Amino acid sequence: MQKSKLFFLILFLFIVALAGALYWFESQEASPEENEYIALPDTLIQQIKAQDSLEKANFLNASPPKIQDLKRDEMFFEQKKDAYTFQLFRDSTGVKLIVLFGTEIIGKSHDKSLENANRAETSDLNSDGYPEILVYSRNNNKLTFTGFEAQNGLRKFTLPQLMGRQSFGYAGQDTLFIENNNLVRRFQFRNAQFSAFPSGTRTCEYALGHDLKFTMVRTLDTE
Repeated sequence: MQKSKLFFLILFLFIVALAGALYWFESQEASPEENEYIALPDTLIQQIKAQDSLEKANFLNASPPKIQDLKRDEMFFEQKKDAYTFQLFRDSTGVKLIVLFGTEIIGKSHDKSLENANRAETSDLNSDGYPEILVYSRNNNKLTFTGFEAQNGLRKFTLPQLMGRQSFGYAGQDTLFIENNNLVRRFQFRNAQFSAFPSGTRTCEYALGHDLKFTMVRTLDTE
C-alpha cells in the first residue's frame, strides 16, 4: 500500500514537471524578440536609414523645384481703366494679356498678334461702358493693331485694311493714336491718284461701333 502511494506521488510530480517544461518552452517560442537579437552591420543600417529618408522625401514631395526650371513672366505694361486693370506680360512663349476686374481675373489671351507688342493704351472708343486695350506692334517696319474689349471675357477686334482711295500711293511710316475718342491712322503716300498732292501725309479717322467694327469717319491728305 505504501509503495502504491509512493508510485502515484512520483507519477504526479513527473506530470507536473513535464507540464511546467512544456509551458516554459512555448513561452520562449512565442516571444523570440525578448530573447534573440540579431546584430546588423553598421553599413546596412545606414543604407536602410538612407532609403527610408529618400522614400519619405519623395512621398512628401519635399524637394523644392530648381530656380532655373521656373518660368518667370515679365510685366511690361499695366494700366487701369475704371475698375479694370490691363496687364501685358512677356515670357519665352510670347506675350500674354491679363484683364482684372478689381482683383478677379476676367480674361486672358495669348494671341499671336501680341508677339511683337511694343505699346498699348486703354480706352472706351464706342462708349458702351466696357473698356478696351489697344495693342500696337511693329514687325518688319510694319505697324499692326489689335484691340480687346473687356466684355464677357475678351472680345478681339482689328483695324480694317486700307481700301480704295485710302490705299492709293501708300508708302508706309504708319502711326496710330486716339483723337476725339476715334482711332487715327496716319501714313505717307506717293504719286497717289485722285489726290490734290503728288505726295504727302494721309490721315484716316475711324469710329468704333458697339459691334466692334470700325467705320471710316474721314480721310485727309496734306503735303
